[in-house]
Amino acid sequence: MPVFADREMSTHRSEPSVLAAAFLAAAVLALFLPWWSRGLSPFWGDLTYLHFAWRAAPAQLIQAGRAPLWEPSLYLGMPMAASMQGGLFYPPGLVYDLFGFATATALFQALHMFWAGWLGTLCLRRLRAPWGAAAGGGAAFALGGLLIARLALLNHLAVLSWAPAFVIFFRRPHWLALTMALAFLAGYPPFLPGLALSAWLAAAVVSRRTAGVGRDAALWMAAAAAAALLAGVQLLPALELAAHSRRAAGVPLAEALTWSFSIPDLARWVFPARVGALQTANDWWKCVYLGFFAAAAAVRGLAVLPRRRALGLGAALIGVAALVLGGSSAPTRWIWTHLFVLRYVRYPGNLAYLSILPLLALVAAGLTRARAAPLWVLALVGELVWRGWTLTPVAPRSIFRDAGPLVEFLQSELGSSRYLISPRALEADSGRGVADWKERLYGLTNAPYRLRAVANFGEPLTISGSYAFMDRLYGLPGAAAAAAWMPWAGASVLLTPEPVPPSPALTPQGRRLWFVSRAVAPVADAYWLTPEAGAALPVDIPAAAPRPGRPLPVWREREDRLSVGGEGEGWVFLSEPRYPGWRAQLETQSGRVAVEPVPALGAFQKFRVPSGRWTLRLIYDPASWRFGVVSSLLALLVLGAYWYHRASRLSHVA
Repeated sequence: MPVFADREMSTHRSEPSVLAAAFLAAAVLALFLPWWSRGLSPFWGDLTYLHFAWRAAPAQLIQAGRAPLWEPSLYLGMPMAASMQGGLFYPPGLVYDLFGFATATALFQALHMFWAGWLGTLCLRRLRAPWGAAAGGGAAFALGGLLIARLALLNHLAVLSWAPAFVIFFRRPHWLALTMALAFLAGYPPFLPGLALSAWLAAAVVSRRTAGVGRDAALWMAAAAAAALLAGVQLLPALELAAHSRRAAGVPLAEALTWSFSIPDLARWVFPARVGALQTANDWWKCVYLGFFAAAAAVRGLAVLPRRRALGLGAALIGVAALVLGGSSAPTRWIWTHLFVLRYVRYPGNLAYLSILPLLALVAAGLTRARAAPLWVLALVGELVWRGWTLTPVAPRSIFRDAGPLVEFLQSELGSSRYLISPRALEADSGRGVADWKERLYGLTNAPYRLRAVANFGEPLTISGSYAFMDRLYGLPGAAAAAAWMPWAGASVLLTPEPVPPSPALTPQGRRLWFVSRAVAPVADAYWLTPEAGAALPVDIPAAAPRPGRPLPVWREREDRLSVGGEGEGWVFLSEPRYPGWRAQLETQSGRVAVEPVPALGAFQKFRVPSGRWTLRLIYDPASWRFGVVSSLLALLVLGAYWYHRASRLSHVA
């Protein structure tokens, strides 16, 4: 049943789809071209200290001809293929393998903003909106605050751009499965249940029929199963990491309720609270504005739609408002406390995306049959482009190339060891903006420079043992206490925001953005321990740091392979995280034999070694990755065969 009157606003009825697409492309280019022409790029927040690493580091390995399976630079080491937020297997992410980071990011952002607007337009056409009104609604989605604020969150931007497709392909299982798979691979799976719920609510508002609900549910379950197979290359490694991460039991309530809206913040759906780049940089989760003209169209839509549909869309928006208020009011806090599924959601403000489909429908309804509707649409786009210019922080493209003095120093001094950054440094801010965040090695910014870190921040799924070890280090009373543990973590350098007090364990080495101190004790990635000392090395983290043994040389052929050589009966301690997928072999004069690691110091592992000379070799070859590749390839073959059969049948009918 149509939601809107079937009246075209465009006078060019012969090719309205081409005109709508050209209009949206022009609107997106109007936003980006002034930045690109001046050598600037949107660059702040998560794009500065997370996505730069998630995109650039794997691209280096792919360009070298290797599958990016393990990342030794982050969190003592972690499975790169399992890190969902990097969108490693998302097809549009190929631009990062073909171009430099600045060019690739510009293309990625512009492509997804256009894609969001175009899918929004097609979604509204599916609901029988006229082309002009549909294009206006699509433009409000593409250029509105919800996506502008996510120019720095590439995974959010990519997933949300697919939101309208859940309505477009609601009853087309093969396309729905492909949409689900691509949205999952885009890098932020927590959005998917909400997008599915929004699509079902839209279907309930549009249609009065209830007889087909069971059939639709079965169709969606089949599509979800097919999508899981298609996305197996990412899904299986990610499930393995999730099971071994600290997030396996959900998000603590205090963390989940961070970044809630307040009641006055609800006005931000119309206007941002203030004008200036700090709006999106500091309060990005509240940056959900529609602008005056789009908001006015939405209000008019409530007035002109049939009562049942207007009430349904209004109720959906009230529900979204209740969720984003989170811990700011007693009733909404009760919802978050007692609704178990919300324990797997980080931040109430993130749920503002649930307003996309209701607002799209209301904006298009308000533009339908409105007086001077084309001028209204142009004013809507003009306002949103202007707000995008004024609210988006930008930086010179050279920021992607400039390493900074700290990186250059560590590349020359660190060697094969790691560095440890003080938890106090993570809270420090010199006021230098985006260059400061990148050059001071906040977040994951060390990975593209192949600098190995003990601790990072920003990735929600980390190996639980590694997180516990890092948490212990960060809970110590000072630098001297941390220095006792640095040899066990393979860390030779400590970075702090203030000079370290005199200590026999640390030698000051001046200042390179942070104050640098070097560990006095020998530091290595592996140590030989006597049979007695090795057996006594505990599984869990003890109260005091044990004495390290004899340092051993470690050869790293590449990021997912290493060898340790030595002599003498005892134990080898290795400061690599113990994680499924690593296979170890011990080579002696008698031959080669597979060996199993024994847990040590919470995060790490130790191996029993015999007398004489020996070499311990480790290779990361996860079964989850192999099965995931097979799953995705088989699913693609089946889907391709289905489309081929369908096309052949249609050609015979024609």
